[in-house]
Amino acid sequence: MLFNSLEFFIFFVAVFCLYWAIPVKKWKIRNLLLLTSSYYFYAQWDWRFCFLLGFSTLLDYFSGIAIDKATKKSTKKIWLFTSIIINVGILGYFKYVNFFVESFNDLLVSIGFQPNISTLNIILPIGISFYTFHGLSYVLDVYFGKFKVEKNIINYSLFVCFFPMLLAGPIERAPHLLPQLTKGHQFNYHKVVDGMRQFLWGFFKKVVIADNCASIVNMVFEDPGMHSGLTLIYAAFLFTFQVYADFSGYSDMALGTSRMFGIQLMKNFDTPFFARDMAEFVGRWHISLSTWFKYYIYKPAIKENSSNARKYFFVFLIFLISGFWHGARWTYIVVGFFAAVFVIISVLLRPFNNRFIHHYKTSVITSFGHIVMIILNVSTATFLAMIFRNESIHTTNAFVYGIFTRLSISYPDFMSWSLLLLILFMFVVEWFGRKDYHILEKIGINWTVYYRWGFYIFILLLIALAMPKNQEDFIYFQF
Repeated sequence: MLFNSLEFFIFFVAVFCLYWAIPVKKWKIRNLLLLTSSYYFYAQWDWRFCFLLGFSTLLDYFSGIAIDKATKKSTKKIWLFTSIIINVGILGYFKYVNFFVESFNDLLVSIGFQPNISTLNIILPIGISFYTFHGLSYVLDVYFGKFKVEKNIINYSLFVCFFPMLLAGPIERAPHLLPQLTKGHQFNYHKVVDGMRQFLWGFFKKVVIADNCASIVNMVFEDPGMHSGLTLIYAAFLFTFQVYADFSGYSDMALGTSRMFGIQLMKNFDTPFFARDMAEFVGRWHISLSTWFKYYIYKPAIKENSSNARKYFFVFLIFLISGFWHGARWTYIVVGFFAAVFVIISVLLRPFNNRFIHHYKTSVITSFGHIVMIILNVSTATFLAMIFRNESIHTTNAFVYGIFTRLSISYPDFMSWSLLLLILFMFVVEWFGRKDYHILEKIGINWTVYYRWGFYIFILLLIALAMPKNQEDFIYFQF
């Protein structure tokens, strides 16, 4: 059940009407409705994995209670590590068993053996990386005394699997979300309308930008040897815009949907392409994941007197883990490595970059230096996206080889000026809404009702005219 499907629209309208029909004093019944709806939503993908979701939820729920009741620190640690080991073990089994089997098989082949090791027929449960991290963050917060244990099983279960964020985040922390689930919410017309605006912009990015980019990107990346170097570069740039529009579009739809129920989810993207360096770019991309790593790995490991070497080591470690979190591919780990290198370099060069940006400031929209840094960030992100999109190091090398050996001065294959204009439109709108909580929060808010609705209708017309017949799954569903 995709956010951009008719089935989801019918499902959402039904849940929305039932939710607000229940009196605010009966907010526990509302939570039960949302929990039941979330499991129904998840079951549309594969009902069997509802049992795995339920097991993961109960594991962390009872682990939290056991940690809270324990009087000895050693007992608390036992329950903490029990939760971590089982959660990571389940995640590792479904995501990485075949990866290690194949890597071990390749190692044996490289030293002269001819093994006959077959991989397992494992189906990856959708959203497992996200709801596993929800549960782990809760148990860690309870253990370190940062959050009081939640004893209501309905409230806790809803925190783990609230349907807007269940499949691809954002990755929520208990101190932010759980308190919102332990009280009733008054119907607020302005919040509902604001949620609809955010959902609309996310819907536009997904079905107009991401899905149209996907048709060209898939064609080129599936057989890079058949295309010119310029076409390969063009496809790599399109994939950068595709993955951004796809994932940030999902996040906008998730946040907009949640806001219509009176619940505020964590912001997951903050116009990363307008950042002033790669460190800022990464900090604005998939914010909930980087925040998770900051709270549970970086901060516990780094003290005030920690050396720069230790800080940079943990930056590398976090990026490598982040790459591996995305899936069982060496290319993901390579992306994590290069991202760490670029982030550390940008941090070291930040004083120079700041002077460069402000020294060449003009009276136009932004400074010349900022424009240069935006171009550099987009180019760097495209390099990382190119590696990310390829399935192996071998195909990545072939892709890069094709760029340098078949580079010619000609239009790329499948050049689409209409698509490029749509991408430009997306970034122009995001530039004007970059300082707000979400892009359409204040754009047109002071216009007359005719101009404001005209703008929304224009976006709906673009969706109707440019939406491709074949819609793609959200990219981050596979993570």
